[in-house]
Amino acid sequence: MKRVRSAMLQQVLCFVLSDKLTHDDAVRASAKEADDYLAGLERAGTTHRVLSRSVDKDGSTVLEVRRQYNSTPTGDYI
Repeated sequence: MKRVRSAMLQQVLCFVLSDKLTHDDAVRASAKEADDYLAGLERAGTTHRVLSRSVDKDGSTVLEVRRQYNSTPTGDYI
């Protein structure tokens, strides 16, 4: 029988630009969506670490995040 002692997810999330907005508004919306995602992790009490935050050539926000998987302990990953 096996048991998970620790686990985490490492994700690269790209908040793509909306086709329904002007380019500048879409870039701002992408950054706000990324901020909202991180705020949601905080509100939920999810253990996480932002490894990087960058902007793609087209202006979309990219986050690389390590976060807790369910309620499993994260060990030394985070």
